[in-house]
Amino acid sequence: MKMNKRLLRIVPCLLLCASALALDSDGRPQLKLVPAPKEVQLRDGGFQVGPRTKIFVQLGHQSEDRIAAETLAEEVADQSGLKLDILGMKAAGKAEDGSIVLARLQDSRVRRFLAQNGLKADDLVGEDGYLLFSDKSHLIVAANTGQGLFYGVQTLRQLLRPAGKGLMCPAVGIRDWPSLERRSAQDDLSRGADPEFLKKQFRAPGA
Repeated sequence: MKMNKRLLRIVPCLLLCASALALDSDGRPQLKLVPAPKEVQLRDGGFQVGPRTKIFVQLGHQSEDRIAAETLAEEVADQSGLKLDILGMKAAGKAEDGSIVLARLQDSRVRRFLAQNGLKADDLVGEDGYLLFSDKSHLIVAANTGQGLFYGVQTLRQLLRPAGKGLMCPAVGIRDWPSLERRSAQDDLSRGADPEFLKKQFRAPGA
């Protein structure tokens, strides 16, 4: 248990101390994420997080997914001072443009939208993987389970950077799932720790 807590203190620093954006040898932007996702598509533009931005979680999964939503809201507040509302949304509902949606891949409309944007929810994603998509109007993190969604939010936290009076997430498409080594490490991190403890540990340094 002591080792688990020590790892949980180290991981947030590894995840968040480095800038998510870097330049390659040709001066082109690239993402610098830890751990590096399996598949990344970097596009032009980005999603602006501002005072009117809301975080939606799907009804029926609120108790489990709210941990990820609150972790994200705390990150936004820490970086920008913005206090984002967390709202429930029916699976058949439609979030307004400019909202952050934490969704489940069991929703066929979510899968279809992501597939149209080059992100396929296949068997590789599994229980612990996630898909992350952002453009000017949409910011979606989707997974099959609450744990996968939580991992996706950790990646999203790295992507957010100050922009004006809010934050910006670059336009990206990400598919990620844990390798056997990463799955073992993640299991070590989560085993024996309650959700509230996990939420507090996965915060930005100094929060």
